[in-house]
Amino acid sequence: MVVGFDAYHCPMGHSRSYLAELVRINDALIWSRDRTDSYIEAVAIIRELLGARIAPTYLLNEAGNTLVLVADVETRAAVGEEFATMPAHEHIREPWINPEEWPVSAADHLDHESWRILPEDFKAWFGTSGVVLSIHADGRHLGAVLLCFDGPFELTQERKEFLAAAGRILGNAVYRWQVGGRERELGALEERRRLSDELHVDLSQQIAALGLHVGAMKLDVVDRNIDRLAEDVRQLDGMVTTLKRTLRHQMLGLRADAELVQGTFVEQVRTHVANFRLQVGIPLKLECGYGCDSDAVPLAVGAQLLRVLQEALANVHLHSHASAATVRVLPSRTRIRLEIEDDGRGFDPTSVPDSRLGVRIMTERMQQVDGVVQLGRGAAGGTLVVAEAPLRAARRGRALPAEVGG
Repeated sequence: MVVGFDAYHCPMGHSRSYLAELVRINDALIWSRDRTDSYIEAVAIIRELLGARIAPTYLLNEAGNTLVLVADVETRAAVGEEFATMPAHEHIREPWINPEEWPVSAADHLDHESWRILPEDFKAWFGTSGVVLSIHADGRHLGAVLLCFDGPFELTQERKEFLAAAGRILGNAVYRWQVGGRERELGALEERRRLSDELHVDLSQQIAALGLHVGAMKLDVVDRNIDRLAEDVRQLDGMVTTLKRTLRHQMLGLRADAELVQGTFVEQVRTHVANFRLQVGIPLKLECGYGCDSDAVPLAVGAQLLRVLQEALANVHLHSHASAATVRVLPSRTRIRLEIEDDGRGFDPTSVPDSRLGVRIMTERMQQVDGVVQLGRGAAGGTLVVAEAPLRAARRGRALPAEVGG
């Protein structure tokens, strides 16, 4: 347990409080949107106040057999590319790692076998006064910060206590990010399964309709009704065209699942809008309200809104006969609202049965996140789709390297 920290005299020549520095480290990890940069910033605080030359971090990968370097460009250059990864068995061992997860100084163990077996080029930059700062959380060892000094460094009891507390703060952040990353991956997989189910149902319906139509054409052939057969061929051609368009949109949706774990909700919306313009050719404008660039939309809500956007844009392409459309993202402090409006021929919302697949899909998806979807007429007489859901606070940033499960 960390006891009261007194002020200390840092290498830069002015007094600071260890407790204040722990607050700075914690704030760097909590308030930044970028995981890797905020982590490197937090480690830089430790490096600066202890006067270390470099402070590379090594985090365990998901398999637990490799340590992966997390550091800025300058630190990477100092340790060399040959140390971008290291085998865990060479370093996760006593005395460098202990059950209490306390920091360990190399100067106290130079006569130990674990020091002698380390690679000479590793010892060259780590140094005989280097300190291993353990990173841990929830009873799990996650890696370590290696504090490297140009000269002797005394690991006093007060410094041990400070570093032990800093290791817990770093560990809690890394553990939280890793768990969040896995949750997002699982969420993306679940979205892929849902979309695959919807694709199966939609295609089954359209293929069944094609089969019935082919059956009717066979009867026309038997009756030798050339005029009706010609009309059936025309309708069949239209049905095949619709099926091809549907497949195209659904495949784009499946491909987009791989991107659900990357970027904010609004970044994903921008990507969909840009792709629609390029692939369909209908002018599509994006309007964002105040706070639109916030990353407060959690995966569960953002994923369902993106599916509504995909379905609505598919309808714009396939059914609306629109010449232009607009997508609006309108966030508030507690809710997120998505609007898709076109200038097409529109429709009577009361004439659309709830059983119609696209409407049912959008409705069910929004219900999963306690949201609603409404269809009506827009200001220009076309179709207006409005999807709205409550926000649940969720933080998001650039992931740590994939090898460490971020």
